[in-house]
Amino acid sequence: MNRLKALPVAILRFTLPVLLALSVPISPAQSPFEESLHKGSEAMQSGNFADAEKWFKAAVAAHSEDPAAYMQLGIVELRLGKPDEAASALNESIRRAPQQPGPHMFLGIAYTQMHRLDEAAASLREEIALDPKNAQAQMWLGVVEMQAGHAELATAPLDRAAELAPDDLNILEYRGKAHSDVAYASYARMAAIDPNSWHVHKVQAQMFADQKLRKEAIAEYLEAIKIVPNNSDLYEELGNEYRKDGSLELAQKAFQKELELSPNNPIAMYNLAKIDIETNDPETGLQLLNQVISTYESVPATYFYLGLGLFETGKTPAAEAALEKARAMNPDADLAPRIEYELSRTYRKLGKTEESNRAIHEFHRLKALNIGISPAARLANLTPATTSQSTDDPQGKN
Repeated sequence: MNRLKALPVAILRFTLPVLLALSVPISPAQSPFEESLHKGSEAMQSGNFADAEKWFKAAVAAHSEDPAAYMQLGIVELRLGKPDEAASALNESIRRAPQQPGPHMFLGIAYTQMHRLDEAAASLREEIALDPKNAQAQMWLGVVEMQAGHAELATAPLDRAAELAPDDLNILEYRGKAHSDVAYASYARMAAIDPNSWHVHKVQAQMFADQKLRKEAIAEYLEAIKIVPNNSDLYEELGNEYRKDGSLELAQKAFQKELELSPNNPIAMYNLAKIDIETNDPETGLQLLNQVISTYESVPATYFYLGLGLFETGKTPAAEAALEKARAMNPDADLAPRIEYELSRTYRKLGKTEESNRAIHEFHRLKALNIGISPAARLANLTPATTSQSTDDPQGKN
């Protein structure tokens, strides 16, 4: 994993607060040791690492028993790309104050850069024992395990790091990579054990689905079903892929098979209800939806489809109430414009021209907003792309 070149930024981010805490204000009575620490801290903060090294060496010379001075010297040696010298200084700091938080982590980083991974992991575990809430130490332990080829051991410290620092992009990146490596290792092992297993076809289908390769995903689900034709879960996932591919009739058949294999399955009933309502059989759809609505009462789409079905069966005031409830439930970026579109129709039928105009204006605003959402923002909001939808399909059903 050639990722260590970018990681000194994380070192500096962690280091600067430490240095600021150790800065000593200049005063007439300031000792050579205090002055050296102060000037070293200032040089470090300004990015002048060579001067910082000079001043921290002077601090160590002036007060050779001070553990903090050795730690600061070790940190600046890391920033100068001198892991051997850094490790020496940090070990001196630890020898003088073995329970001090900080040096063990930086020593672990130095050993990582020297590819002494067992020693790196041991040092980082020492730091975590002293400071369990140190997110950077947890992250580095995960990085070391990944460097050592132990992705399965990296996930726990990286998960813990993400708990402690949920918005740290470095941590989130490495955490995702570790879990991905573990998943792919499991899939590779599955394929090696039995390449024709239905499990392997299912995993391949899910991977294709993640890439929005619908036809390929459907083909893999069908292969899996050939092997285990009575697995209701496979029909559910097949139905979802047919639906996303716009093949509503085939999706309906898949969900019906799921319901046949798993009677009273609320997921199958919910999926069938949505398709019935969208394919001009609202009465049947509403009957199914009403059987499972309590299970999905916190889902905005439930009230969207309830409103759509009620509108199509002539129950317009009830449709208005359901759609307005869906609107108030913070729907995602794909569903929100569909709700506004159906509300505009409902308001128009009720003679509420002003409300209808506002809803159709909001529909167009949300559709335009969706087109402009960046891929990163879509990922953050877990919203699938909408730019490929036809302007002839204002609800975006497919």
